[in-house]
Amino acid sequence: MPTGSLHLGRIGGIPIRAHWSMALVAALFGVNLAASFGLVPGLAAVVAFFVSILAHELGHAFVGRRYGVETESIDLWALGGVARLDREPPTPRADGFIAVAGPLVSLLIGAVMIGVAIVTSSLVVGWIGVVNLALAVFNMLPGAPLDGGRVVRAVRWAKTGNRFRASRDAGNAGRVLGWSMTIIGLAMMLYGLPGVFIAITGVFIAMNAKAEIIGSYISEQFDGIKVRDLTWFGVAHAGDDVDADSMIWNRSRLGEAGAVALDSNGDGQLDGVVLEESLWAIPVEQRAMVMLNSLMVPFNQTAQADPDDDLSSVLSRINPIRPIVTVWKDGKLQGIVPPAKLQERLRAAQQVAFGR
Repeated sequence: MPTGSLHLGRIGGIPIRAHWSMALVAALFGVNLAASFGLVPGLAAVVAFFVSILAHELGHAFVGRRYGVETESIDLWALGGVARLDREPPTPRADGFIAVAGPLVSLLIGAVMIGVAIVTSSLVVGWIGVVNLALAVFNMLPGAPLDGGRVVRAVRWAKTGNRFRASRDAGNAGRVLGWSMTIIGLAMMLYGLPGVFIAITGVFIAMNAKAEIIGSYISEQFDGIKVRDLTWFGVAHAGDDVDADSMIWNRSRLGEAGAVALDSNGDGQLDGVVLEESLWAIPVEQRAMVMLNSLMVPFNQTAQADPDDDLSSVLSRINPIRPIVTVWKDGKLQGIVPPAKLQERLRAAQQVAFGR
């Protein structure tokens, strides 16, 4: 779970998480809406705003599931929400439909709310409707990382047959869009207009678009490589009664995996992995007192993959600080991509990407 996030529950099996930055937006909106509509209606409008964002992301998630793409989590934060897909869409068609699903949900909610507002003369309901329509329109702007950028990618992918080139096209469109918004926002501020949020959002879009361009070059270096090609099959197991010093003395058990899987309860149910580098990082005089469970990385904090997955499709799920890919088949741990081997490949790919 990202630092500062709170687990809210699950919808359709998908974990829903809220980042602390949501509180800032809630306070800002709450004060203004309470002044306009009253305390209770204002608070209701704030809740409806975040529910609308959640519904938008669930649209992506459920359509993705239709195409065999699961959602690892939905994260809500200050600038909206993110449905973290567990893999890239398999086809341009899937990519496009997953992308438009969120804005279509927002468009539907907006139309219904405005209809209800017209019938009931409710300003709060009308506000919710307008916000959802704005959410749909904004997200369909043609540039990554927005949904409209995903549509651009899908169209370009279908036309060129090259997913990586299509990602770069969408990323370049996103950079133009982002910096244009930034310039507009700054110009508004110079004339005393409220353009700070537009400028900040523009910078966010431009920086993320650039990251997607670099990511596409890195992913392209892994094209054609399967997860199994780098996997060390058969990871050693250990209990939580083993200390770091003992594990180092039994270094040969780790093999080239550079990790050991932890069975805390001794019941065969594995909980996570301990990396060899974590063992060596402990000062020599303290190793006998440090148990493996204090060094464990839970499996849900690793990138989990099938042996036959394309490695390029797994890269977006890898934690760059601790790049761990665990390999599974039918719910059972098969092996691990040795972190040292993966880091070596990533460094080589990054040199190519940044050299362009």
